[in-house]
Amino acid sequence: MQSITDTVVLAGKRRAQALGYDNVKVQVRPLDERLRLPGCEQPLDTFMPPGAPSLGAVNVGVRCASSQPWTIYVRAHISAQRAVPVLARPLARNTIISEADLTVIDQPIDTAISGVVYEVEQIIGMELTRSLDAGSTIGVNQLRPPKVIKRGQQVTLVAGAGNLQVRMQGKALGDATAGERVRVTNLSSNQQVEGIANFDGTVSVP
Repeated sequence: MQSITDTVVLAGKRRAQALGYDNVKVQVRPLDERLRLPGCEQPLDTFMPPGAPSLGAVNVGVRCASSQPWTIYVRAHISAQRAVPVLARPLARNTIISEADLTVIDQPIDTAISGVVYEVEQIIGMELTRSLDAGSTIGVNQLRPPKVIKRGQQVTLVAGAGNLQVRMQGKALGDATAGERVRVTNLSSNQQVEGIANFDGTVSVP
């Protein structure tokens, strides 16, 4: 019986660790003492149903593929800790997040949290889509690339490449993040042109 328990514990830990969780703990529900299974001549194999959670209450299948095969299901509870970036202070909607706005904590969890951003590098420089309190985790749907150009802003139009660049002044007709297309009025010719917004707020035009 102990070999079954040990196999379930190892399988639960490996699965959670593969998903980035640390300090994984697996508690296995005691097996029925009346259970009698033939000895297994092969290493025990484990499996979980498709879509089974990696944390919390789980059913782990244990299978023996020896000359007297058998399969049982064992109940277990898996918990862990994970380093999670959270806000160090309250931030308002449309705030561009800096490194100083974040702190990383080890958070005990027993439920897989979908949509939370765990990498600090994926948060810094992004803009909040809603106000959040201090200590809040940050979800993917709460971040967006910041606008490098805003409607009505005066921008520099850049045509050509290398040493053959021509720069003109223009007025943005819409908002844009870096890499987005934006329409701009060329202030010299008063014509509307379309270009690509750059990280520095300039607009590259054909």
